[in-house]
Amino acid sequence: MSDRPPTNRLQANPHRDNPSRANRQRPDQYVASRYRRVGRRGFSLLEIMLALAILGASLAIIAQIADTGVDAAREARDLSLARILCQAKLSEVLLDATLGQTPQPVFEVPADPFDSASLTVFTYNVEVQPASMDGLLMIRVSAIASDSAGSPIATYALDRWMIDPELGLAEAELEEEAAKEEAAGTATEPS
Repeated sequence: MSDRPPTNRLQANPHRDNPSRANRQRPDQYVASRYRRVGRRGFSLLEIMLALAILGASLAIIAQIADTGVDAAREARDLSLARILCQAKLSEVLLDATLGQTPQPVFEVPADPFDSASLTVFTYNVEVQPASMDGLLMIRVSAIASDSAGSPIATYALDRWMIDPELGLAEAELEEEAAKEEAAGTATEPS
């Protein structure tokens, strides 16, 4: 039986009776394999520095994007508040006009703050000009949102055409006086 060639690995191993001897390596192989394993255990200083540089650059870019987003949100908020201010002041002008008052121009009037903690200052203007058609007025209400330094952040303007409240008043007064005189004249004249 010993003349036959081995058929499996256990039989092919001449040191199968002594496993500690089978796993032994030559001393130079052992040292080389140990250094290879030590070199692969962790990251090198260069790899860590490169990773930190990439992380720092990424955080700087993300911070800049977030700052841009915050600025855009502030500008959108101030623009919407300027729009609300314009609509409110235009409504006041139109309400006064329905009561018979002629709209008067107003320049650079500070508005009441919407938020007591806000540093944004709002001012508004009301411009009154004759329109291109007779008997009409063009009303332009503009609001400017400025930061604490005074530089404008957002500007919004609303235009509205309206019938001039004084258009028919003089003629109506003359007609009314003529009607009164005529009524008084016919009442005093004997028929």
